[in-house]
Amino acid sequence: MQVLVTGHQGRIGSVIAGQLQDAGHTVVGFDRASGDDIRNGKSVRAAAQGCDAIIHLASLLGGPQDDPDETIAVGLEGTWHVLAAAETHGIGRVVSFSSVNALGVFMGLQAPAYLPIDDDHPPRPVSAYGLAKRLGEEMCRHFTEKTGAATICLRPPWVVPSEGYAWIRKRLDSGPDAEWQPKWEYGAFCDVRDVAAAAVLGLTCPDPGHVTLLLCADDIASDTPSREMAAKVHPDVPWRGGPEYELEPFKALVDASRAKAVLGWRPRYSWAPHRTV
Repeated sequence: MQVLVTGHQGRIGSVIAGQLQDAGHTVVGFDRASGDDIRNGKSVRAAAQGCDAIIHLASLLGGPQDDPDETIAVGLEGTWHVLAAAETHGIGRVVSFSSVNALGVFMGLQAPAYLPIDDDHPPRPVSAYGLAKRLGEEMCRHFTEKTGAATICLRPPWVVPSEGYAWIRKRLDSGPDAEWQPKWEYGAFCDVRDVAAAAVLGLTCPDPGHVTLLLCADDIASDTPSREMAAKVHPDVPWRGGPEYELEPFKALVDASRAKAVLGWRPRYSWAPHRTV
């Protein structure tokens, strides 16, 4: 399979490109580090010619240094150009990277409607980054309705590289409030290798039509049990967790069961080896 990967030189894209090549696929790269511009529709369509699928990562990251106008422009124009290129060339599958921020309850912006968070949680984006991701999901949905091509929107939380585990451990060791002050990210993370594996599986899984899929490790990056931490930080948020949180006290507060069912995906990497309790 020949796969166009936008943002293929980035932290996630480079791992995806490596896994694709290891699986015998041919990678066509498109990255601003090589002078490519996702806002140039002609360039995107030219790159997509001859490809069988697209994995779309090219995006700003929503950091404080990113201009909101540029975040929206890159996010929405980029997704539009990818979908238009897929239609032009009859490409039947697009894996597009969204984010947990499409829900609007990460980055300390709002409390969730309930915990654990799942893919049915109402989207309430308030930042330019979250709004760009959520609208990108809707663009994909309409594209699938129009063309019949599959669009799989992945919603990862913090994507952790191998060296990131030591950073988390150091932060937790710095003080008891470090993991939830000034904001709490629900202990959610996903190893970059697991995120890449989900994207690669999205190319060959049974056709789901259009779908949004949360990704997350199976456990939280914390030494405090999930239910206890949720009650401490969000005592007024309704709890919907079942008895499995008694059996697995550090079970993730982001439910990735839909991704597991649709993709046949299982995260391999856990915080367990780094937990001190």
